[in-house]
Amino acid sequence: MYNPEQYVQSHPQLKQSLIDLASWLAPEHEGEHTHWLLGGSCGLLLQGIPLEEAPRDIDLYADGDAVNLLHKQLQAHAVVLDGPEQNETRMYRSILSHYQAGDYKVELVGEFEVRARESYYRVHIDRNLYNHAPVVALNGCSLALMPLAHELIFNLLRDRRDRYERIAEHMAAEPKHHRELVKQIIAANGFHPQMIQRIYKLTGIDN
Repeated sequence: MYNPEQYVQSHPQLKQSLIDLASWLAPEHEGEHTHWLLGGSCGLLLQGIPLEEAPRDIDLYADGDAVNLLHKQLQAHAVVLDGPEQNETRMYRSILSHYQAGDYKVELVGEFEVRARESYYRVHIDRNLYNHAPVVALNGCSLALMPLAHELIFNLLRDRRDRYERIAEHMAAEPKHHRELVKQIIAANGFHPQMIQRIYKLTGIDN
């Protein structure tokens, strides 16, 4: 039986930081929907994806209109290192802010965009990803994780073979589970045709 706690048993400090974040970022008011997803190495670890190194930080993703409220919630508990502020590089554009939760640096990423390999990808939490997010429990606290469809595409665009090959292997074991979201992401963004074919080939999803 799948048990995400088994993957963080050897990382008690990380587990505690994740539990703290889930508690701090719980909606403050009934009916409030400030969605965020745990991504990066932590999200992969909790989905059973083998990693070459243990997570060194915690990556949270949100839509732009949620960032200020999430920042306010984190301000009340975590050590604020900076932000939120616009950040742009050759490949990436986002609203970034950083915090310290226990032993771990936390990066809150809003309105995330990637431009690479003649492709454009914009992360939409509410529109595409949140309804497909796996939800795991640690000590009774719920954490919604970045779907593997996102993680595959993001790591393909940045050519992280150590990540995308293992993610693709996991997805290809059950392609029907990932098909709908993969197709949604492709339809909502601007990927080079060769990138689209590579996504389908790696995951075993028919196009």
